[in-house]
Order: sequence, then structure tokens, then C-alpha cells
Amino acid sequence: MSTISANTSAHAPVSMFRSVSTESSGSTIAVNPSTARLQRLPTPPRSPGLAPLGRQLTLIEPPMTKGIRFLILDCPTDSTLPFYMQELKRNNVTDVVRCCEPTYRAETLQNEGITVHDWPFRDGAVPPVNIIKNWLQLVDTRIVRRRAGSPSASEEEDETAPAAPTIAVHCVAGLGRAPILVAIAMIELGMANLDTVEFIRRRRRGCFNSNQIQYIDGYKRGKILKNSLGSVTGASSGASSGGAASGLKSGLSKMFRLKA
Repeated sequence: MSTISANTSAHAPVSMFRSVSTESSGSTIAVNPSTARLQRLPTPPRSPGLAPLGRQLTLIEPPMTKGIRFLILDCPTDSTLPFYMQELKRNNVTDVVRCCEPTYRAETLQNEGITVHDWPFRDGAVPPVNIIKNWLQLVDTRIVRRRAGSPSASEEEDETAPAAPTIAVHCVAGLGRAPILVAIAMIELGMANLDTVEFIRRRRRGCFNSNQIQYIDGYKRGKILKNSLGSVTGASSGASSGGAASGLKSGLSKMFRLKA
């Protein structure tokens, strides 16, 4: 009887699964060639130190006035607040408006002389009338403080003047609730309704949903806040001294016509 010897190495156990990694999710998929089924292996836990949102800050400078600026940002936390604090100070922020639930201690900002206003409303929605009124009154107050007592200086003096006060406003991502408040303020300052959408989107992509754009398009200037922003200083829409000068010229011409 003949003996047949077999190569034992040919019968070594072979894994029936092939691992495939996916770059997008970072997870691993095990492929069973015999059944062509996919088994998703558990994804490694996310590091608690990683923030879900980037530190995105957008400075909005209304072209119709140098008396006020706006800073749109995403939502800080207690751990990321030191970074935001540096930016708030650098941009001369006087107030922070929170349109979402608090995620950091307001006392940290208040200790640095920054006032925090809690005016939350629903994500993706338009602000209620009482919040719009509070917001516009805040903007109006800051414009008055910037321009009150300052001389109607030339452009050279304006360049050496201290930076305009800045109001920071944020929701969670800084793409809906915060930008719509800035758009409303810019409408009240004299910009055409839908121009505010384009102006802000050029500087912060992805802002506004369709409902918010529809609201901005139909917003009526002067309906909620009866006086124009910054009108106490003599400018009809918070504009620079040129508007006040033209108003004075018009008033003088009227007076001369009445005397004639």
C-alpha cells in the first residue's frame, strides 16, 4: 500500500473575513467573502477634548455707518471661552447676545466688562417681537454711546479714533438665529432687506434658512423700533456726520424759504 503525504501548511486555517477601513467615518468593516455580508465593527470613542464645532467668528461692518459693528460666532463653552475672550477683546466687544441655552458662565465675560444678554428663541425660527425690540434698543444705545460727545471729525481723525463698539451675537452654529438679528439691525440702519442676506452670506457661508429669508424679505423698517437707529445723534439711520450735515442744510433752506 502506498502512502500519500500531505503538505500540512496547505491546510493552515485561513481567516474568512477581510477588514476594510472607511476614511469618512473612521470605522472598520469586516467582509465575509462566503456570504458577502458586511459587519460594521464598533467605532473607537471620540476624544472628549475635541469640540463638535469650529471656532468660527465673522466680523460684520455695516457699510452705512462706522458707529457699530457686529461679531457673529458659534457657541463657546467654558473650555473654549479663553480663545473667544481674546477675539472679543481684540474686536472691542461691549456686549454678547446669547440666542441659545447657556453653555458657559456669563460671569467670566462680565468680569472683563462685557455685558451678557440672554435672549434665546427656537432654533431655525425667526425672533419674536420682544427680542427684536430688545436687540434694536441695544444696538441704538451702543451707536449713541459711540457717537455722543465725539466731534464731527474729518476722515483723518476718524482713522485715529478708537474702534467702533462691537456687539457679539451667537446661537449654536452661528448660521440662523444670530445672523437674522444682525440682518434686522442692518435693515434698520438703511440697507435693503435682501441685500442684508447677500452681504452676510458673502462673509459667513450657509447663513439663513428659507423661512428666515422670507421673514427678512417682508420685514418692515421702523415698525418695531419707531425711531431710526442712532437718530439721537442727528443721523436718520445711524450714518456718519454727512447725513446730519445734509439734514441741517435742508433745514436751513426751509427756514430761508419761509422768511422769503
